[in-house]
Amino acid sequence: MKPLSIEYIAEGTEGKLLSRAEGGKYDFADNVAIDSRDAAENGLFFAIIGARTDAHVYLNDVVSRGCHTVVVSDEDWAEKMVVRGDVNTILVDDTTKAIMRLARRYMDDWPELRRVAVTGSVGKTSTKEFVYSVLSSKFRTGKTPGNLNSEYGIPLTIFRLDPQTEMAVIEIGLGHGAPMEELVDMVKPEAAVVTTIGSAHMEVFGSRENLAKAKLAVTTGFKGNGGKLIVNADNPMLDPQWIRKNTEGNFKIVTIGTGIHWNYRISNICDEGIDGVKCTLEFSDQNNLEKKQETLSIPVIGSHNLWNASLAIALGAELGIDVHDGIEAVRNVELNANRLDVTRTAKYTVINDAYNASPESMKGAIDIVNRSKGRGVAVLGDMYELGEKSADLHQSVGRYAADSGLELLVTVGQLGEEIGKGAELQKKAGSGNSKTEVICYKNREEAEKELPSVLQKDDVVIVKASRTMELEHLAKHLADCGNEG
Repeated sequence: MKPLSIEYIAEGTEGKLLSRAEGGKYDFADNVAIDSRDAAENGLFFAIIGARTDAHVYLNDVVSRGCHTVVVSDEDWAEKMVVRGDVNTILVDDTTKAIMRLARRYMDDWPELRRVAVTGSVGKTSTKEFVYSVLSSKFRTGKTPGNLNSEYGIPLTIFRLDPQTEMAVIEIGLGHGAPMEELVDMVKPEAAVVTTIGSAHMEVFGSRENLAKAKLAVTTGFKGNGGKLIVNADNPMLDPQWIRKNTEGNFKIVTIGTGIHWNYRISNICDEGIDGVKCTLEFSDQNNLEKKQETLSIPVIGSHNLWNASLAIALGAELGIDVHDGIEAVRNVELNANRLDVTRTAKYTVINDAYNASPESMKGAIDIVNRSKGRGVAVLGDMYELGEKSADLHQSVGRYAADSGLELLVTVGQLGEEIGKGAELQKKAGSGNSKTEVICYKNREEAEKELPSVLQKDDVVIVKASRTMELEHLAKHLADCGNEG
C-alpha cells in the first residue's frame, strides 16, 4: 500500500477530521484493517458496524496495537478518541461506505494500474487463480487473497496491493451487501470475466434472470465505450444476444464453451478424476484468419475447471498474452485451500472441497469421484441462500447422484437430508439402475464418529458443503483416520 496522509484519508472518506495525534507523530497510514486483530503500526482502522459486531468497541485495543488513525461513525466514540489525544480521528456517516469511497479514490489516483474483474455464481475464486497464473506470465500481478470479494474485501484487496503491481485481478461477489455497480466502481476494470450463472443467492435475487443482470452489471465499470467481457457462453444467460439485450455499452464480448460458434471452443474432454483433466481448445489466430487448436491439460480435478482455465486464457489473449503461453501458464495453477485439495492416505483418498457449494458445483463434485479409480463417495452438506426452492434444489443433487450411479452418498445436516431424500425418491422411481447407498448424519460430529468405519480401501471421497458448515474439519478427520493403523 502507498502511504496515505491523514488529510488524504479524510478527503477520500468524505469525513470530518476531528483530531490529530499530538505532535504529528502519526501523520500517515500504510496499512488498513477492519478487524482489530489485524491492526498494526502506522495503521488505519475502520470501525465497521456489522450484523454481529460493532467494531467501535475495539477502538482502544486498536490504538494499543499501534494503529493511531481511526474512521468512526459513532459520535460518542469519536469524542472518546479525541480525548485520548494520540489518535487521528475521522468522523463519517457510514464506515462501510467510507472504506469504499477511499478505495475508489485510491484506485482513481493510480491510473497506471491495469485491472481485471472476476465474477459469477460458481468458480470465481478458482478462475481468479487461473487468471492470475496467466497474467503473471507477463505482468507483475496482484490478486484478491482468498475470497475477499465483498464491499469490505474489495477495499482490503486494493489497499494490500504492492505499489509496484502492474496488473490487479479483483474478485467480485454478490449477496446481501452492496450492488455490483458500487463494487465495480471501485475497480473500474478494463476487462471482466463472468464464470457462469447458477442458483447461488436465489433468496436475494429471486430468479436466475435477476441474478444474471446483477452479475452483468460488472460492465458498468468499463470506462467509456471500451471494455472486454469474457463469458462462459454455454450458459444461456451468457449468450451474447442475451447479454446485449440486458446491458448497455459498446464493450467487446469474447465467448468460451462447447458451442461451435464460440471464440474458444472446448472439445474432446477427458476427465481422469483426481488425476486431472484435459481437452482440445480451438481458437482463431490473432488476425481471425486461421483456426488453431492446442491441448489444454491442467493438474487439477473437475472438468468444470477446463471452462475456468479457458476463460483465463481468453482473457490473457485479449491483454496481449499468446494463447500457447496462456495454456502453459495454467499448468502451474495453485488453487486455494479447501478447494479440491487432494490427500492420499494409506487407506483411501480424501478431496477437501468444503469451501462453498451450489447445486451445480455439488453435481460437479459427484462427477469427480465417479470418474476416479475406486469407489466413489460424496459427502455432501447443507447449501445456504437458495431461497424458497432450497429443498427442491437439494433434492435435485440427490436425484443426480442416483442417476449418475454414485456408489455411496453421505449427507450431513438438516438440509443435507433433502439430498438423501432426493436420491431415495429417484431410486424408487426406477428411472435408472442406480444402486446408490445413502447414509444421512444429523451433524458433523456424528459423521466424524461413524463415517471412518464405513469407508473402504481405495475409496475416493469428496467432502463439500456451504462454508459455514465447516466440513473441512470432517475432511481432515477422515484423512487422519485414513492414515491410522
